[in-house]
Amino acid sequence: MEKYDRMINIEELDKGFDYYNLNYKYKYRCYKCLKEISKNDKFISSFKKVFKQLNYDDFNSLNKCWNIKNIDEMFCENIDPFVTNLLIILSYNNHEKNMKKNKLNDKQVLIHKKRVKECFENDLIKRKYNSIRISQMLWAIYFIRVKIIEIGRLQYEYFEDEGKQLIKIHIPSGEILAYDKVLDSLKKSGGEIKKIFNINDVDYVCNSWLLSNEVNNIISINCNINKFYKLFNVIEGEECIDDILNFVYSLTECNDYGILSEETSLQKNIKEQLINGVTFKLGKGVLKKEAI
Repeated sequence: MEKYDRMINIEELDKGFDYYNLNYKYKYRCYKCLKEISKNDKFISSFKKVFKQLNYDDFNSLNKCWNIKNIDEMFCENIDPFVTNLLIILSYNNHEKNMKKNKLNDKQVLIHKKRVKECFENDLIKRKYNSIRISQMLWAIYFIRVKIIEIGRLQYEYFEDEGKQLIKIHIPSGEILAYDKVLDSLKKSGGEIKKIFNINDVDYVCNSWLLSNEVNNIISINCNINKFYKLFNVIEGEECIDDILNFVYSLTECNDYGILSEETSLQKNIKEQLINGVTFKLGKGVLKKEAI
């Protein structure tokens, strides 16, 4: 564990802040968390264990973490919840090494650093949480380990399922899902995927609320979401109410659908369906070959 001992210090923390150009107002909060962890053997042991799991263990182990909601379950009881932020920052050196190993160009490097910065700050700034969620920490780790690249409007994750190599499409939030930008990204993706992940002629999949049959039944056939939906062969997945609340309403939970906002037609239509007892199911899609 010596390499982790060298990593848990203020100097490395400062380097990580500079590397990702993070808002310095959070630095002393990180110092406080680092100090609390460093003076408790149980916290140190827990921190090292999770750091190793996130940065070095295989992805079968890492993927199980997506089901963890409680920070004590992943670390240990009473640890400072800001530890999730700390783990992102102190992984900066691995991120730099991984990007060099995978020969990311300057544009991809800037995108990666931007996305990790967003993972660090979004929950703190936009949602006003006391620390970032485990899900955001894991999302940052996918970039840090260079399992995801971003090409135009879409992101592409390399993964394996039962020995088969696949590319999973992700749709970053915060920007309109313009259909022409989607097509442009898909057309350009093959070359980058081959160069970085060393794979060719691979199936693209996407599991998203955007591919939900229930969503696409209540929107215009000419809107961007429906055009995106038609690029895939879709089967129904599990319930996706949490995703709907998160991505459409920026909420983690809601006990009364009547209070949901109606600022967009999508919000209004989904709200009406939820109030009427409709269950929204995830769409699991395989991209049609002609799309690329």
